[in-house]
Amino acid sequence: MSGLPSARRWARFRCVVAVAEPGLPARRQGSESVRLFEGEVQGLIALEPRGELGFGYDPIFYLPQRARTMAELPPHIKDVISHRGRAAMRARPLLKELLYERRRADATA
Repeated sequence: MSGLPSARRWARFRCVVAVAEPGLPARRQGSESVRLFEGEVQGLIALEPRGELGFGYDPIFYLPQRARTMAELPPHIKDVISHRGRAAMRARPLLKELLYERRRADATA
Protein backbone atom coordinates (compact mmCIF):
# COMPACT_ATOMS: atom_id res chain seq x y z
CA MET A 1 0.00 0.00 0.00
CA SER A 2 3.05 2.20 -0.01
CA GLY A 3 2.43 5.38 -1.96
CA LEU A 4 -1.37 5.15 -2.01
CA PRO A 5 -3.22 8.38 -1.15
CA SER A 6 -5.49 8.49 1.92
CA ALA A 7 -8.60 8.23 -0.26
CA ARG A 8 -7.46 4.75 -1.32
CA ARG A 9 -6.43 3.57 2.16
CA TRP A 10 -10.00 3.36 3.48
CA ALA A 11 -10.80 0.34 5.67
CA ARG A 12 -13.36 -0.90 8.17
CA PHE A 13 -13.77 -3.40 10.95
CA ARG A 14 -17.14 -5.16 11.09
CA CYS A 15 -18.61 -7.44 13.73
CA VAL A 16 -21.87 -9.36 13.76
CA VAL A 17 -23.32 -10.70 17.01
CA ALA A 18 -25.93 -13.45 16.64
CA VAL A 19 -28.43 -14.00 19.45
CA ALA A 20 -30.49 -17.18 19.36
CA GLU A 21 -33.58 -17.31 21.54
CA PRO A 22 -33.27 -20.15 24.08
CA GLY A 23 -35.63 -23.06 24.29
CA LEU A 24 -36.57 -23.41 20.63
CA PRO A 25 -36.06 -26.75 18.91
CA ALA A 26 -33.20 -26.78 16.40
CA ARG A 27 -35.58 -27.46 13.50
CA ARG A 28 -37.39 -24.18 14.20
CA GLN A 29 -34.30 -22.01 14.46
CA GLY A 30 -34.09 -19.61 11.58
CA SER A 31 -34.57 -15.94 10.87
CA GLU A 32 -37.39 -15.72 13.44
CA SER A 33 -35.37 -17.15 16.34
CA VAL A 34 -31.92 -15.70 15.56
CA ARG A 35 -31.32 -11.96 15.58
CA LEU A 36 -28.20 -10.32 14.14
CA PHE A 37 -26.63 -7.10 15.39
CA GLU A 38 -23.88 -5.37 13.43
CA GLY A 39 -21.19 -2.96 14.46
CA GLU A 40 -18.74 -1.17 12.26
CA VAL A 41 -15.91 1.30 12.60
CA GLN A 42 -14.33 3.01 9.61
CA GLY A 43 -10.82 4.31 9.27
CA LEU A 44 -7.71 4.27 7.15
CA ILE A 45 -4.71 2.00 6.85
CA ALA A 46 -1.89 3.93 8.54
CA LEU A 47 1.42 4.58 6.87
CA GLU A 48 3.20 2.79 9.73
CA PRO A 49 2.19 0.92 12.91
CA ARG A 50 1.59 3.05 16.01
CA GLY A 51 0.52 2.16 19.54
CA GLU A 52 0.97 -0.64 22.02
CA LEU A 53 -2.60 -1.16 23.32
CA GLY A 54 -4.02 -3.34 20.59
CA PHE A 55 -3.47 -6.52 18.66
CA GLY A 56 -3.83 -7.72 15.11
CA TYR A 57 -4.53 -4.79 12.81
CA ASP A 58 -5.06 -2.24 15.61
CA PRO A 59 -1.63 -0.57 15.20
CA ILE A 60 -2.31 0.19 11.52
CA PHE A 61 -6.03 1.01 11.76
CA TYR A 62 -6.06 4.81 11.86
CA LEU A 63 -9.12 6.78 12.99
CA PRO A 64 -8.95 10.25 11.42
CA GLN A 65 -11.63 11.68 13.75
CA ARG A 66 -9.45 10.73 16.76
CA ALA A 67 -6.07 11.28 15.06
CA ARG A 68 -4.92 7.93 16.50
CA THR A 69 -4.72 4.27 15.62
CA MET A 70 -6.89 1.79 17.50
CA ALA A 71 -3.74 0.61 19.32
CA GLU A 72 -3.21 4.13 20.69
CA LEU A 73 -6.64 4.36 22.32
CA PRO A 74 -7.21 3.51 25.98
CA PRO A 75 -9.25 0.30 26.35
CA HIS A 76 -12.34 2.04 27.79
CA ILE A 77 -12.61 4.29 24.70
CA LYS A 78 -11.83 1.50 22.25
CA ASP A 79 -14.52 -0.70 23.83
CA VAL A 80 -17.18 1.93 23.12
CA ILE A 81 -16.21 2.87 19.56
CA SER A 82 -15.00 -0.50 18.28
CA HIS A 83 -16.97 -2.69 15.92
CA ARG A 84 -17.36 -5.27 18.70
CA GLY A 85 -18.52 -2.67 21.20
CA ARG A 86 -21.07 -1.24 18.79
CA ALA A 87 -22.48 -4.69 17.92
CA ALA A 88 -22.69 -5.61 21.62
CA MET A 89 -24.48 -2.36 22.47
CA ARG A 90 -27.03 -3.05 19.73
CA ALA A 91 -27.59 -6.58 21.07
CA ARG A 92 -27.83 -5.44 24.70
CA PRO A 93 -31.58 -4.61 24.78
CA LEU A 94 -32.54 -8.04 23.44
CA LEU A 95 -30.14 -9.80 25.79
CA LYS A 96 -31.62 -7.92 28.76
CA GLU A 97 -35.13 -8.77 27.61
CA LEU A 98 -34.29 -12.47 27.27
CA LEU A 99 -32.55 -12.49 30.66
CA TYR A 100 -35.56 -10.94 32.41
CA GLU A 101 -37.98 -13.27 30.61
CA ARG A 102 -35.92 -16.24 31.79
CA ARG A 103 -35.89 -14.93 35.37
CA ARG A 104 -39.67 -14.40 35.32
CA ALA A 105 -40.20 -17.90 33.91
CA ASP A 106 -37.93 -19.41 36.58
CA ALA A 107 -39.73 -17.49 39.34
CA THR A 108 -43.15 -18.79 38.26
CA ALA A 109 -41.99 -22.39 37.77
